[in-house]
Amino acid sequence: MRSFAISTVLVMSSLLASSTIAAPTFASTAAKTEWQETRSWDAIFTQHQVEPQQAKQQQAKPQKTKSQQASGVVVLWNENKQQGYTNNLKRANQGFLPASTFKIPNSLIALELGVVKDEHQVFKWDGKSRDIATWNRDHNLITGMKYSVVPVYQEFARQIGEARMSKMIASFDYGNEDISGNLDSFWLDGGIRISATEQIDFLRRLYHNKIHASERSQRIVKQAMLTEANSDYIIRAKTGYAVRAEPSIGWWVGWVELDNNVWFFAMNMDIPDAAGLPLRQAITKEVLKLEHVIP
Repeated sequence: MRSFAISTVLVMSSLLASSTIAAPTFASTAAKTEWQETRSWDAIFTQHQVEPQQAKQQQAKPQKTKSQQASGVVVLWNENKQQGYTNNLKRANQGFLPASTFKIPNSLIALELGVVKDEHQVFKWDGKSRDIATWNRDHNLITGMKYSVVPVYQEFARQIGEARMSKMIASFDYGNEDISGNLDSFWLDGGIRISATEQIDFLRRLYHNKIHASERSQRIVKQAMLTEANSDYIIRAKTGYAVRAEPSIGWWVGWVELDNNVWFFAMNMDIPDAAGLPLRQAITKEVLKLEHVIP
């Protein structure tokens, strides 16, 4: 029953992208538009608590630490109205490490350059046991995105190479376009930065097949981004966790497809400890519900 629902909405999504929502003219529209700031969303953050980072202590008894209010930004874009909304305009325009949200452009580049043939190609597990159990097996592009398998995407980057990676990122107009640092981890700890509004701009172009990549590559990546599908909406999105940043940053970026509209979203928040990671989706969905985007 579930698979039938998903296949049905996928067909609906394909029709939506090609006909219902007309593709606008792009010139980094989202980045240049006057954004409407609504501080009422701050209450959604402050009602959630995050735990401070648990430092390794030498003492026999662990020190007690106080939880703190969640802090971050949510950016929404109403495609029909061509209007953006955020709770914190300053932070919405602040660049952060993209972390695993970079798997979206990384996938596009790998497909364009033939590093990845299609969504079915299998990438063999290298046999190294890692802490995240789902990484310790073979993957394809769909499961690699779903389980955010860093080693698979690091191999993509190595095969792409620095020169080609730099050229493609520049052609995508992605963030600050700075891939300094290690080729296979610059999105985790290198020089690249992207803001929430820039994420929205990139996602809008991807939705409308306006990235400087083939329509086929963009279609496959959007398929891999499928996160949730039901009779009311489809969500295509990607999480990110910049654990090496100070403070650590959590991301959730993507869009909600409705019958007659698309809402794009990008959120980032301070996540001192991994226990707070579920708040990325929880807070975003609360904002989407408040704005009557999802039930």
